[in-house]
Amino acid sequence: MNPWPRDGHPRWALKPLYGLTTGELAEALEYLEKHHPDDEVLGRALAGEFARRTAAESRPARPPAKHARPAYES
Repeated sequence: MNPWPRDGHPRWALKPLYGLTTGELAEALEYLEKHHPDDEVLGRALAGEFARRTAAESRPARPPAKHARPAYES
């Protein structure tokens, strides 16, 4: 699958920040580092979103609280 459509822009460049996958965020960061290393605002936004998502993915699920009601299955 080619990530670059015919108009010359990568697919991730046409999406809003919240619509990017983790892989697309990583690809966008690589692209930005190579082509526009002085764009700090965009770099910080991409890096912050990438860090937030990867931290959420690696966080283990919390067990239910001891005072929580038991889940009944019907």
